[in-house]
Amino acid sequence: MGCKSSVLECVKGTGEEKRKESDVIEQGFLFGKTEYDILGRKLSFEDVGDEKNADYSTLIGSHDTEPHPLTNSIPSLIKILLVFPKDDQQMDILATTSRRLGWSVSVAKDAEKALEFFQARGHELVIIDHRGQRAAEADIICRAIRASPFYYNSIIIALVKKSYLMHSESEKIVTLDLMEIGYTKTLMECAHERILINELVGIYTSGILPRTQLVAVNMLYMALDRCRDMIHVTDDKYIIQFANKISEKLLGYRINELWGKNITDLILYDNFIQMEQHIVKGREYDGNINCIRRNNQMLTINCRVIPFAYFKKPTHYIFIYDTTYLSETIQPLLQPITHPKTVVIAQKRVSEINFKGIQEVRRRLSKRDLQTLQLEAPITKVIALLTASIKEDTSSETRLQIEQAIDILKTTELYSPVFKEPGDPATDFIEALITPKKSWDIRKPSIESVRETPAKTLAASTRMQIKGYRGPQEIAEILEKSLEWDFDIFKLEILTEKRALLFLGMTIMNLFRVPARLGCEEKIVQNWLIVIEANYDITNRYHNSTHAADVLQAAAMFMQTERLKQVLEPLDEVATLIAAAAHDIDHPGRSSQFLCNSDNKLAILYNDLTVLESHHAALTFKLTLSDDNVNIFKNLERDTYKQVRQSVIDMILATEMTKHFEHLAKFMNAFSTRIPEMYIEGSQDLDLSAAILPENVILVKRMIIKCADVSNPTRPLKYCVEWARRIAEEYFSQTDEEKQLHLPVMMPMFDRITCSIPRAQIGFIDFIINDMVEAWDVFINMPEIVGFMRQNYDKWKEYNEKGITTLQDIEKIQEAIPELKLDSMNT
Repeated sequence: MGCKSSVLECVKGTGEEKRKESDVIEQGFLFGKTEYDILGRKLSFEDVGDEKNADYSTLIGSHDTEPHPLTNSIPSLIKILLVFPKDDQQMDILATTSRRLGWSVSVAKDAEKALEFFQARGHELVIIDHRGQRAAEADIICRAIRASPFYYNSIIIALVKKSYLMHSESEKIVTLDLMEIGYTKTLMECAHERILINELVGIYTSGILPRTQLVAVNMLYMALDRCRDMIHVTDDKYIIQFANKISEKLLGYRINELWGKNITDLILYDNFIQMEQHIVKGREYDGNINCIRRNNQMLTINCRVIPFAYFKKPTHYIFIYDTTYLSETIQPLLQPITHPKTVVIAQKRVSEINFKGIQEVRRRLSKRDLQTLQLEAPITKVIALLTASIKEDTSSETRLQIEQAIDILKTTELYSPVFKEPGDPATDFIEALITPKKSWDIRKPSIESVRETPAKTLAASTRMQIKGYRGPQEIAEILEKSLEWDFDIFKLEILTEKRALLFLGMTIMNLFRVPARLGCEEKIVQNWLIVIEANYDITNRYHNSTHAADVLQAAAMFMQTERLKQVLEPLDEVATLIAAAAHDIDHPGRSSQFLCNSDNKLAILYNDLTVLESHHAALTFKLTLSDDNVNIFKNLERDTYKQVRQSVIDMILATEMTKHFEHLAKFMNAFSTRIPEMYIEGSQDLDLSAAILPENVILVKRMIIKCADVSNPTRPLKYCVEWARRIAEEYFSQTDEEKQLHLPVMMPMFDRITCSIPRAQIGFIDFIINDMVEAWDVFINMPEIVGFMRQNYDKWKEYNEKGITTLQDIEKIQEAIPELKLDSMNT
């Protein structure tokens, strides 16, 4: 201060002196950049004025006063209260100087007015005249302001004479006496405007600004402490520095017990080293981790780790756990548990069906052996034989059974299913779905498939006008129910002129934050959906973009369950949605066997192996990568892209029905022995150790898309019937063409004249759907899919007994029975 004052006194006066003054300023001695960069921003002077508050204060200084040329970096929102019993030069210079800084000035002449003004306005800075005989009254005013209920840690300054600081008792520091009374600091009287400006700005930067920031930090702390998401802040050594209150409930540790703990004592994450390598570079990390509760239970929670770097290297790490859904359902360990509950997210239940008793059915199902399935494979025989060998006492029989098991394991097709009881009327249909292609001698010309390029598709879409629907409001209303199991996909199909995939797809993609997770614009995702939908064949009765939208919606519903939220990483969810939307792209409305028998170019390209599914996967990526305007993967890192690509391909290939039993058997072998314990009443512990293994996550994702792909029999009856009618029409068309081209008829049951649609659906449920859906329900806890399946199964039996078999019969009951009539049927 002394250095700067002496410099100022030496450089005032002439133009030359003023030039020297500006030189001094440029060097940073007074209001240069070095001192005021700490404010964090440059603010231009703005006279706030106080006419509106004239009833509360006496305003000093003219509004026409020119701001000091060196004060345009000082905020103009500071309120200052001057308490002076008498007007004098010192008060005038303080008021004028404060006004030059752009501050709002109030003046009080006694304790009563000072307290009234302070309570009305809450000044950040109070300067009280403490000179001479006024000291005693000044102390009273200071204590009164401190005791005021409106006091929030303002800065209170005592204005003193120079002689006051030069106390006769040289050993005594008089400033300490003032601090005991309640003053923050002292200000020596001064009539020099520039020196006072320097002092006031110093008070702002060292006192007012930090206190304002502290208030903001306290508010932020309160918000974090009461947040439903669990939050931990660690230093760069992963030692916990902060934990919010929800941690007590979820983990069972008191807050003071968490302080000083290493975060690795609370979480179990196999890829911790990989995460550390990521965040140490200042990058955010997102993934599912296991949190260890005080009772050694495990909670699988999605966690986002954000590095904070005060300098270049991260000094702290912020762990944000997505625990909002757990905060209300989980039992706190620090409180007595009176009514233990299983941690299961609340599911919306459709009112059409009563699902009482399904929990008990699930218990029985989960304990069944695999040999009770309708379809049997060699691997199932192995399990049955080994199980029987444990129960037998005779060693010779045990040896014989083991030898038989070994013989079976030596076969090449362990998962090729065969019927236990051939001769069922629906076996031709089922066998055509699950049996690999047979060789045929008759070959016919291929069926060509022509589609537009992404650029042409996008150009055409800009010219398309959606007409024929009754208004955007109806679309918005139906999309509000996009995550309900009774979602009316057929009404959306009509409202959007067969563009259900685009509208529903954008809704679901945004709900799952797909654009953010892929790091691309929302418009790119929209363009991608436009191109994907344009490459579905609109003439297909079943395998069109409406079916793709239906599968996408089912997959999204599954991923809303508690179990899958804990098992899947964010990118797993993204890959599942992408695979669901594109899983049947460019489907010709004919089976793979038909394409092989007719020498179709796709069958030749893929060597008669997994023909359609390989085409769907390949075309998805061909279209996506061919244009930056639709390339949703363009901003992903190479390794991340390869991971997502592999996941999408694997799920699309999993929809091939010839591999159905293999996928189901692997899933049940992985989880059937663990599922019963997951639903024991009163248990809070969800053992996900098996489900989160990488190889088992693959099985789970395959089951998601498989169950979604054939979810028609698990929907409400009117939708189930409509899907059955559509698939029958498509199969009829294939059978007609096979007869016309003299090709082997792959599904003879689907003859227009002789087909019984109810019998086909009964066989489909018996042999394909029932076991898979029941196992899937046990795993994800979604009883409505089993409830609707059983209701529909009984209805198909009823229709079959009544002779309602043909396509025309189905169409008649759809028109005649209100519960089967779709909202879209009259359009």
